[in-house]
Amino acid sequence: MSNKILLISNQVLHYRVSLYNYFFQEFNKNGWELRVVANRVQSTSQILRKFNLKLMPFGFLEYAREIKKNAPAAVILFLHLKNLIIWPLVHWLKLKRIPLIYWTKTRNLDEGDSFWRKLLFNYIMHLSDGIILYTSNVLPNVPLRARHKAFPANNTINFNDFPEVIESKSQIKTNLGIPFNKVVLFAGRISEEGNRKKTDHLVEIFRNIERSELGLVLVGSGMPDSLKKRMNPRNTLYLGEVHDSVNLQISRVFKMADIFSIPGHVGLGINQAFYFGLPIVTEAGSHPPEICYLQSGRNGFVVPENDIFALKEKILYLADNDTIRAEFSRNARADILANGSTENMFQGFLKCVEYVTRKK
Repeated sequence: MSNKILLISNQVLHYRVSLYNYFFQEFNKNGWELRVVANRVQSTSQILRKFNLKLMPFGFLEYAREIKKNAPAAVILFLHLKNLIIWPLVHWLKLKRIPLIYWTKTRNLDEGDSFWRKLLFNYIMHLSDGIILYTSNVLPNVPLRARHKAFPANNTINFNDFPEVIESKSQIKTNLGIPFNKVVLFAGRISEEGNRKKTDHLVEIFRNIERSELGLVLVGSGMPDSLKKRMNPRNTLYLGEVHDSVNLQISRVFKMADIFSIPGHVGLGINQAFYFGLPIVTEAGSHPPEICYLQSGRNGFVVPENDIFALKEKILYLADNDTIRAEFSRNARADILANGSTENMFQGFLKCVEYVTRKK
């Protein structure tokens, strides 16, 4: 039997490059060769790729030929339903009796409980030989008859690639030109899918805060001019995108902060914040599976959706209570190391691969 595992992916975002480097190494230790085929890589990524990657525009015939050429023991699909290539690929893999693994959130959690989307997700999960889940919390979304082949692999980022930052918080702030004694940090794609991260809520809060010792620092792509114009220049700084080949600069930014906040759709920002011991304040609403790491009252707070007053209240509460913030900080780091480690994520992948290949 072939020892190749083929991962077919849509755009490889910068944090996935580091993760796939780790997966490539660990699969190799267990006797497997991981290869990745994707339509593109995030253009701003500077992480050195150490895994086998082939970039190809989506096209069913081209991808079918690539699969045949590799003759993999199993194929992992990491595609959205809107990536139309998924539909012929799923059926072709079944026809060719190549074990198919579907890596999924099980639902489009931003679109509510759409009947048709649910039906399509369930259809692919039924056809798959194995299912890799973002977190164990989404298991109830897997059809009962398919749960035996579902393996949680808690979605995370590769903490092993975060370098040690020797500088103190005050030294980093001085070097970055940040004058605030305490910092609330936002990091993410700001205008992603129609402002689903609700960055504007933070900007509005700090427009009306007149405290020179507390500031908001925004990091990420897609800052619209309209939002930039609404920033309070006395307490809000926008650093743009922060990327480098060893993750040092973004690690410095996280280390100097005190509180992390993404009001909507926290994504993997929650993992990175918790790793650096930052308690999180967010709003209830449509969040990805990673929201399960946040326990309100232990490592952060969840306030009612679109309640900007409550969001402000909890941010100020953590900023003004050093003892509580320190306790939340310890809990945040301990919780993510226990529940969101890269090692545990890989074990979920490995177990699923071993399951579908033994079955074959």
